[in-house]
Order: sequence, then structure tokens, then C-alpha cells
Amino acid sequence: MTTTELPDDYYAAAPLEGSRTAAMEYLRRPGPVYRVGSTWLITSYDGVRFAQKHPELFSSARAFDMVANAIKMIPLAIDPPKHADYRRVLDPMFGPKRIDAMEPDLRAQVRSHIDAFAPLGRCDAVADLSYKFPTQAILTLFGLPVEHLPQFLDWATGIIKDANVTNLGQEPPQRVIDCSMALFGFLAEQLEAKRSQPGNDMLSSILALDGDDAWTDVEILGLCFLIVLAGLDTVTGAIGYSLLNLATNPELRQRLIADPALIGPFVEEVLRLDGPVPGVPRLTTADVEVEGVTIPAGSAVMLMLGTANREVPAAADAPHEMNLTGKPTHLGFGGGIHRCLGSHLARRELRLTIEEFHARIPDYRLTGEAHTLWPAGTLGLQSLPLEFEPC
Repeated sequence: MTTTELPDDYYAAAPLEGSRTAAMEYLRRPGPVYRVGSTWLITSYDGVRFAQKHPELFSSARAFDMVANAIKMIPLAIDPPKHADYRRVLDPMFGPKRIDAMEPDLRAQVRSHIDAFAPLGRCDAVADLSYKFPTQAILTLFGLPVEHLPQFLDWATGIIKDANVTNLGQEPPQRVIDCSMALFGFLAEQLEAKRSQPGNDMLSSILALDGDDAWTDVEILGLCFLIVLAGLDTVTGAIGYSLLNLATNPELRQRLIADPALIGPFVEEVLRLDGPVPGVPRLTTADVEVEGVTIPAGSAVMLMLGTANREVPAAADAPHEMNLTGKPTHLGFGGGIHRCLGSHLARRELRLTIEEFHARIPDYRLTGEAHTLWPAGTLGLQSLPLEFEPC
């Protein structure tokens, strides 16, 4: 099959400011596999799933070394076989039982943020809620100081939003390097404090591991670095798009209020259709054929989760429409061995946000424009102005 080659700015020109469906169709149009500048895009569901199932051919470690090379993010930037050792320790710590135990605190946190603006009759759901709650949840998870929320947001924004997502072989922008090093330094200080005064939190649990399971300080910092970054911007984006869908579709909102059991399927469909992660980087370790196209060894690749989600088999009849009655399925949390470690926490944050928002503010409307920041490593709204009756 002939390789389609497009200029560097093709990816960045996707019309994300308009319809997400139009943007995904634009990115699918050149074919299931094509090259933009020096980066290969795999856009089809089958192609993305093939890459996810073959981490020996599509290296996550080498790709993420190019995105944020200040510290190796554990376990995302680790390839087999060492990757399995990390997941064996971490999966139970991020599993449903742990998240169930956190739910009362998480619910109280999101409720307190809503309580702060509910009497005003208006809010920016991004600045007032979707930035604050995920950060507080992760800082609580690790037992880190909540008062550092603004600084965490600045570092995370600098690393994720300013990363060069379409030319992975290039040196990261200086702001990405500066923010990465600042976050690394802060986490190192907090690690020392936690070692001298452990608490009932996940970071203390990891520090308590011994024997063959014991981690080095660099490994623990790599985990902290990953979770702070991956758990902030992505959940912030997903909360924003969830509330945007509900603010602009009163009928859908009333369905969820009347039947809270639909919140779960709604969350899954938001992640499928409006997921905050358009694609994830990989680097090929050998020549590999995908969808009839040969991608050379050493190539930067983006697995386009956003386009692949429009081809999931369960949504074949209506790939661009939200379906709350079908079996939820999507690649919003990735797939294969690198499936998102924090998926259970993210789902719980989204469900609790919708439950508590509707419990206090069942009727609300969009009063301005909701712009998506693009191009960027993750998708999110710059603001989401809402109005409602003061309560």
C-alpha cells in the first residue's frame, strides 16, 4: 500500500474548535496509517489494537523518554518484562477496593467545591471544579499537601500542554523541561518528608515495601510523576466535556437525573466520543506492517485513540452518537499492558462529580463559548461558564 505523507501542520489543523466528530473524521480521512511530518499516525481501531497487543514492536518506554525525559514515568515508560513487576504491585493499590475506601472523602471533596459556587448562581466549571477536584483527589491519594494545588496545576499544564506531540524525536520545549524538573524536585522533597512521617496513604504503602518488592527512590518518584500528570489533566478534561454535554442537552441531563444508573454508561460514552487523550506515543523497535503499510524501525508513532473509538465494534451502527443502552466499550484508557493504571479512580471521580452536581444544581445552562485548547497532548476546555438558580 502506498504511504500517505502529509505536512507537519496537518495534525494541528484538525478542527477541534468545532465538532469533535468533524475533527476525528478529518484525522481518519488520509487512511488507517499515514505520516505527518516525521510521525506516523495509526487511526483505525484494528491498527491501534494491533499496536497495543505488541509492546515489543511499539515501545512505550522509548516514546515517553522523548516526551518527558526528566524522569522515567513508572510504569508507563517501562517495557516488558520489568513492566509486569510494577503492575503486580500497583494494580491492587489502584483497584476498586482501594477506590471504594476513598469514596466518602472524594464525595466530600467534590461537594465542598460545588458548595462554594452554588449560592452564586454561576460558575466556570473548569476553573471552579474540574481543575480543583482531580488535583485534590490525587494529592489525597498520595498524602501530599493540598495547599500546593495551584503550583501542581501550573507544572502539569506546562508539561502536558506544551509538549511537542507530533514530532516526538525533537527536543522538548524549554518550558516542558523546566516544569518537569520543578515537579521532580518538589516530589523528591515530599518523599523525604513521607519517609520520616508515614501516613495512611498510597505513597506510604509503597515506601513500606521491602525485600524483592522494594522500590528505589527514583522508581517511587517516577510513579508520583506519572500519576500527578496523568491524573490531573485527563480527568479535568473529562469532567469538562461531561458537563458540557449535559449543559447543552437538557433531555439527556433529565434522563440521568431520573435514572442515576445511566451515569455509568454516560461516562463511558463521553470517554469514547469526547475523551481527553486523542493519542498516545510509541516508538517502533523494528519494521512493522500495520493495515498494509510498513512503518520503519525507530519511527515515532501516535496511536490515535480518538479516531479508533469511532470504530469500536459495539458502536458500529451509530459510531458518532451517544448510546446509553449498549455495552460500553472504548479505548479511552488505552489498552494492552499499558491500560491506564488510574481508570477506576477516574471513573469514580466522574460519577461522583455528576451525582453531586445534580444533587445540588439539577438545572443549568451554558452562557458562553466552550473552547478546546488545541493542539495539545491532552484535550480540555479552557472554560465552561454555567448559570443556574442560586441554591
